[in-house]
Amino acid sequence: MSRSALWRQEDNVKERERKAALAFDNAVEGGRNNNHLRGVIPLACPDDTFNLHPMLLHNVVNSAYFQRCCEKLTDWNALVDEIYYEVKHMEPWTAGAHKSPSTAFCLLLRLFTLRCTEKQMVLMLDHVDSPYIRCIGFLYLRYAAEPASLWPWFEPYLHDEEPVQICQGKAETTVGRFAQMLLNDLDYFGTRLPRPPLIIERQLKVKLLQAEKVEERAKKHLQNQAAMEYFQKTGARIQALYGDDDNPVTWYDAVVVRVILRDHKNGELLARPKFEVTFPEYGNTELVTLGEVDLPGSYDANRQEGHRSELSVRCDRRNEIEYSRDHNIGRGYSEDRGRGFDNRRRSDRSRSRDRDDNLSNARREEQILMEEVLQRERDKTASKGRAYAARPATFKDSIGCPGTQSVLDTDAKWKTRGNQEGKPRIDRHDLKDGKPPAAPTTQKTPAELAAVEEKKRMLMARYG
Repeated sequence: MSRSALWRQEDNVKERERKAALAFDNAVEGGRNNNHLRGVIPLACPDDTFNLHPMLLHNVVNSAYFQRCCEKLTDWNALVDEIYYEVKHMEPWTAGAHKSPSTAFCLLLRLFTLRCTEKQMVLMLDHVDSPYIRCIGFLYLRYAAEPASLWPWFEPYLHDEEPVQICQGKAETTVGRFAQMLLNDLDYFGTRLPRPPLIIERQLKVKLLQAEKVEERAKKHLQNQAAMEYFQKTGARIQALYGDDDNPVTWYDAVVVRVILRDHKNGELLARPKFEVTFPEYGNTELVTLGEVDLPGSYDANRQEGHRSELSVRCDRRNEIEYSRDHNIGRGYSEDRGRGFDNRRRSDRSRSRDRDDNLSNARREEQILMEEVLQRERDKTASKGRAYAARPATFKDSIGCPGTQSVLDTDAKWKTRGNQEGKPRIDRHDLKDGKPPAAPTTQKTPAELAAVEEKKRMLMARYG
């Protein structure tokens, strides 16, 4: 190809990149104008990168498919229809093409530029026509939403069993496992997800571990027919998990008020019943799942196990001292009034003691879960280190290049030769270009040096 043809080709490439950048800038500007819409999910990322990897973003912006999407897909409904017809997997790259972005990530970037409202996101995550619509919704939240707001979006779908093709040419997984992967891992098929703040990241992993235990408990209940019959009796006394912004999640005594067997939205029969329970200690009513309930006494305070915490013991001693003081003060009252006062104080102390025990148990459980999360992180790091240490020594060894002698084979040969001849070992790192170093030269005698000089003189006389 001539030099002028190369110049024209380079000019064409620059012109296409300029047009692609202009189309992307116009799409981003249109999304900024949509920020005033009611219920738009606020973005916790720069709206010119959307937390995408720079190379991935560059290839998506310059792809012809993304530019067609910017021209044709001008609203959310058209984009959802395009996902339904075109997306077949959730990897960022297309197999067999050199860094060609997938349709899923082209449409994800287009959704970033269009913006998404909370109502539209709910429709995406609950969509019944295609699991890829739901998965792109999860990716949108994972890349762009506030890290602190991720858990309420992801929690209802962590154990969703709808099958979906994530990797090209590999077995299907489920939407629930895909949602867990987005919260638990930072690596995503050759690219990186944005890392939340460390505190939020570990809180998410603790909640994932709690959700895992809730799922295991629900499966155990489903296998216990007697327990299922007991749970579904109105007025049955059980234990249920409860927590809010002020109190950590822990077990409390509860009473079943109502058993919910059908979905209130579509009226379909639920795979697992839900329960509306009342907590007598607090008087509030909550809706809990099958994995968040258990038989009475299963998670009683550590009194039954005979190893109460120091905090509980200190609380009991303090309450006994307060009771004695209040009892002595109350002697001046009449006998009936003093007895009623003491009973009220005793019941208040009992409730306070139970509340302290619940809170101390909840904090202890959270500490145990956090230690398990940290241990999993250490095990994961150690496994990566072992995999790195077990890698092939050279690139030629990893691909098995025919006709090329392995450095390891050369290393073994020279070590064996050194052992046989009584010579020192030669380390593999001392090899240069796959060959052993030259043997050390010996000192020549004066006769040998004179012979060498005579040979040089003859050669110079003959050949100049």
